[in-house]
Amino acid sequence: MSGRSNFSTEKYIAARDRLVERNEAFIDNIYLDSYGLPTAGIGVLLVDRQRDRSWQLNHSRVNLLADVTNLSDLDREKLISTLEKYTDVLDRHRDEKYQNLAAFKNSAFGAEAKAVLGDISFNRTTSSWDVLTSNQSTMKFKMTHDQTLKLYNSISSDYENRLDRLLREKNCPKEALSEEQRAGLYSMVYHGSRFKAGKMADAIGDYWRGEISEEQLLSRIQRDGMDSKFPERSRNEINYMIQIKERPNQRGVYNSVGLEDVSRVETLMTDNFMSQSNYEKTRAMLQGLLNDTDGSYAKKLLANHPEEVASFNEKIQESIEQTKLQELTERESRNTLQQEEQQRSFSRSV
Repeated sequence: MSGRSNFSTEKYIAARDRLVERNEAFIDNIYLDSYGLPTAGIGVLLVDRQRDRSWQLNHSRVNLLADVTNLSDLDREKLISTLEKYTDVLDRHRDEKYQNLAAFKNSAFGAEAKAVLGDISFNRTTSSWDVLTSNQSTMKFKMTHDQTLKLYNSISSDYENRLDRLLREKNCPKEALSEEQRAGLYSMVYHGSRFKAGKMADAIGDYWRGEISEEQLLSRIQRDGMDSKFPERSRNEINYMIQIKERPNQRGVYNSVGLEDVSRVETLMTDNFMSQSNYEKTRAMLQGLLNDTDGSYAKKLLANHPEEVASFNEKIQESIEQTKLQELTERESRNTLQQEEQQRSFSRSV
């Protein structure tokens, strides 16, 4: 577990890029993945999925690719036209997956792809299905190593923004993330696993507010972080996600609730024969309030359970008032006994 030191952007970027490079090879051309998705460089996807699950060419990405590689206007138009035609083919065969290039080439999808792109070859070094690289291709396209890095760095801010939006949706504060955890989440968003990233962010947010234990957080990371379609990538991401940042041990907006009050409420819950599940839920709520550093958990709690919160606050206040009354009674009793003792002592001295 890492400490509470400030988040290091330099350390994060190094971890982020290291993880992406581990999951993606440096490929100096355009290639297809096992779903036939056109990709360039370090896993830069050139198409976008729409709400109806159709595919659409990402023109801004393709133009950026043309800018980075200094394509002429004629070659730029040819590249866009070729990829537009191929995107139509891709959309007709959406979600078809092939285990190897031979199976892809023998399919209707592969035949249509070849008619648009030309020859599709297997790169033994990168295990990629390379397109637009042979003399039989519609056009030839190549990148240098520096150009692949420039393309990747040019789009990273877009994915950072997507990740920040996801964290807000899941009520996961940025400060709850270690550098490695943010890198793991970035990898998930970068590879289109937004749903998985959302589950991870939700679990980290719960842990940060004290709603779950570290053991429960690790369990959820192991359970929700594995994608059977991409086991190696998932394992790499999980290894980053388990680098947990130590949560703060300080009171939040409900700083009038102290440890003694928690003890009183636990006793109150036991006395009222509260079920074990409700007991644990309420105890987690109390812990969440104690660790709520920015007020987000309290707002969420009030919004989702206004009646329960009001009723619970009433019981807490009743318990606290009863305790205070009991303490006052005991204090007065002790004072009375002291006065009587003093009077007896005075009488004996006389």
